Amino acid sequence: RSGFESRLPCDGVGKPWSVAMRLDKPCVVMYLNVLSHEECDRLIALSRPKLKISTTIDNKTGEAKAHEHRSSQGTFFKLRENDFIREIDERLADIMKLPIENSEGLQILNYQVGGEYRPHFDYFPPEHPGSSLHIEKGGQRVATLILYLNDVEAGGETILPEVSLKIAPLKGAALYFSYFHQGKVDPMTLHGGCPVVAGEKWIATKWVRESNYNKPE
Repeated sequence: RSGFESRLPCDGVGKPWSVAMRLDKPCVVMYLNVLSHEECDRLIALSRPKLKISTTIDNKTGEAKAHEHRSSQGTFFKLRENDFIREIDERLADIMKLPIENSEGLQILNYQVGGEYRPHFDYFPPEHPGSSLHIEKGGQRVATLILYLNDVEAGGETILPEVSLKIAPLKGAALYFSYFHQGKVDPMTLHGGCPVVAGEKWIATKWVRESNYNKPE
């Protein structure tokens, strides 16, 4: 059963963000005001010079490869790479109530007109041989937070087809969903990014693992 809330305060007094929507099964939460517009603009400016073609994980080998289902450019920031990124990393950990050490570095993605990411899972499907390579470090992915860095002129919505949910990008807002509980993944969190019809789309993605992902090698 789903429950919807309108701009309720999130986890304490004085937090800048608020909850706009909550879905119980699967667990999906839409937050407003997670990033300021200035922070969004700064992330885009820092990312633009180092964008590269995005890849996906090969199900059989676990290798990262370009794929026709994903048409975007992207880059990463290491966890706590600088003071600006550290502040964002810590804020996202606070919102998700998950250990910052379990999180992967912030990923930035840019989609031009026609760019999309067809429905997929963020967790590593246990039935795929290539997943074991990624689960070795930090375990399974347990949750995702997608940050919207700009207002898209047309298109670019995030969809969860299993629950008929479509979220339009809103600058500074974020979409959270979790998908790993008691050793089981949740296929209802199948999601994708609709094609950009006009303008461009910028997002930042934070993935979180079961355990510490940032232990020294």
